[in-house]
Amino acid sequence: MKELHTNDLSMNSGKLFREQMVENFKIIERNDSDIRRLLQEDHDDLSKQLTQINKRLDELMNGGAM
Repeated sequence: MKELHTNDLSMNSGKLFREQMVENFKIIERNDSDIRRLLQEDHDDLSKQLTQINKRLDELMNGGAM
């Protein structure tokens, strides 16, 4: 009877381990997605700022007033 109980525990712990690994992987995927989105937003913001700076520089180089 003791062996059956031990086998049940090892099977249950293996299942719990797999479930925890799947949950951890889902969390990692979510975090990765969030980080990629934030990086893209930062990139887009910097790109817009650079465009505005270049536009203003062109105006100043061509004698444009403020």
